Amino acid sequence: MFRTAFTYLALALSIFHISFAIAGAGVDDAPALEPRQSPNANTALSPPCQEYAMVANLSTIGLNATYRAAFLRSSPLGTDAASSILDTQSPRLPAMMADAALNELCGNLAIVAAEGAAANFSAGIVVGMEIKEAFGIEPSSPIMPILVIIIIMILGGTFMSL
Repeated sequence: MFRTAFTYLALALSIFHISFAIAGAGVDDAPALEPRQSPNANTALSPPCQEYAMVANLSTIGLNATYRAAFLRSSPLGTDAASSILDTQSPRLPAMMADAALNELCGNLAIVAAEGAAANFSAGIVVGMEIKEAFGIEPSSPIMPILVIIIIMILGGTFMSL
């Protein structure tokens, strides 16, 4: 292949253009990150806020059928224990959302939990666990038409014999 000096120059500039841009921009002159200046910056670590966050997260999962099914499928506890966790936390959320003092201290963590659950679910995660695949016969499996024919024959034979 025929190469000229211009192609080598273009290749070198494409490789080093980021380092030239950073050197020219003076990135080192940027101010350092400052800690949060909010008066409520450390209140998220308080026990009431942690409990509110836990209840909001579990209630969001428990009240949404899609998230709940993914949680029950992925939970190592089994469906009975996992569903009892969700069922006990879901009724506690409305009282916490209505508590003005708690919402002033922690913020509205129910909205944060809903947004976080949606983002995690789209990434294939529910409550920090990877969502497991559903087991069983797939709808596009070649055995499905055979099973349908067998069921129709059994039920048809039952009704014809009556």
